[in-house]
Amino acid sequence: MAKEKKESLYQQIENYVINLIESGKLDHNSKIPSESELCGKFDASRMTVNKALTNLSNAGYIERIPGRGSFVKSFRVEKKIPEMISFSEELNRVGIVSTSKLLHYSVVNLTVFPEIARKLDVDPEELIHHFVRLRCGDGKPLAVSYNYVLVKVVPMLDINCLQKSFYGHLEDTLKLDLGYNDTVIQVVKPTEEMVKALGITGNSDVVKSSHVSYLSNNEPFEYTETFYNSKQYSFHYRCYKKQ
Repeated sequence: MAKEKKESLYQQIENYVINLIESGKLDHNSKIPSESELCGKFDASRMTVNKALTNLSNAGYIERIPGRGSFVKSFRVEKKIPEMISFSEELNRVGIVSTSKLLHYSVVNLTVFPEIARKLDVDPEELIHHFVRLRCGDGKPLAVSYNYVLVKVVPMLDINCLQKSFYGHLEDTLKLDLGYNDTVIQVVKPTEEMVKALGITGNSDVVKSSHVSYLSNNEPFEYTETFYNSKQYSFHYRCYKKQ
């Protein structure tokens, strides 16, 4: 029987830090043990610890900041503007597993939300599907979305589809031809519901992205407000000079 190869000291340090991260003992943006602490724990030289930390940095587990130490690397999702793309597609593009947790669902008359009736330019007597979802990436809360979808455009809605990609359901199952959305972006303070759902503090800012979505025939069908954890999301857009 072949003799099992013993881990080198720097590999033991790497695996120790990786275990702290994957077990949840160290969360995204948390500071990992200092070089001095790791030297003492493993009776290792600074050169050995530095090699381990360099390997962890190259592998994308940590970020080393001169003068501050090493931190668990936080993934950041980039939302490109003006591309109309679902939350699930955004995350899948960067290799993050997207999940959704349904917090609320109801069918109500738009008289309850008169401002949204005006945004959708419809009669306040129209019915809407109203649902709230916690959007997660790799199990971590990233955003809370509030959706208002016209029943006259989407008469039946299987709430099981809300655990996945809603836009995917509209295109693949209902065969709707999506066109575009008009988006407004603001930085706002979170509500108590958002603080609890996203696991942030009340002093944190969240990025609010609100949009009206249209079918390809210019018919509005949805209004959505999504509140993103600003530490995990960035918005990218390209501007062209008018010719």
